Amino acid sequence: MLLRAWRLWLILAILGGVGFVVFWHDTAAPAGMAAYEWRFSERGERDGIPQTQVSLVAKGKIHVIGTYEGTCAQQGGDYLEYEVSKAICWYAGGGHEVGVFEEPGQVVVRVGEVDEGASGIEGFRGNFVLVKTI
Repeated sequence: MLLRAWRLWLILAILGGVGFVVFWHDTAAPAGMAAYEWRFSERGERDGIPQTQVSLVAKGKIHVIGTYEGTCAQQGGDYLEYEVSKAICWYAGGGHEVGVFEEPGQVVVRVGEVDEGASGIEGFRGNFVLVKTI
């Protein structure tokens, strides 16, 4: 009987610890503030194509990621493995995806190509390269 009670307490302690970690991770950002905030700044045109500077606010610090063709906006859902936040910069059927990836042991920003495709040609999303470690 004592052995069963001990096992029950051990299981409850483990579940409580896991619950605390999940709660802490989900509430690590201050109330009302996202863990990652995207900022976009128009930079005029080059050869008639609008340019947008993309910055990311993370851990209270602003990180300038780069300037990309087109108009940029934060996007939700359809995340890649480890991706937790992303923005898409788009012009004339293609552009770049800028994503925050919480990889094991590090948080990084990667930029990849996106293309809507064409009639009979499938769209593309890939070729992500490391831009910055946060």
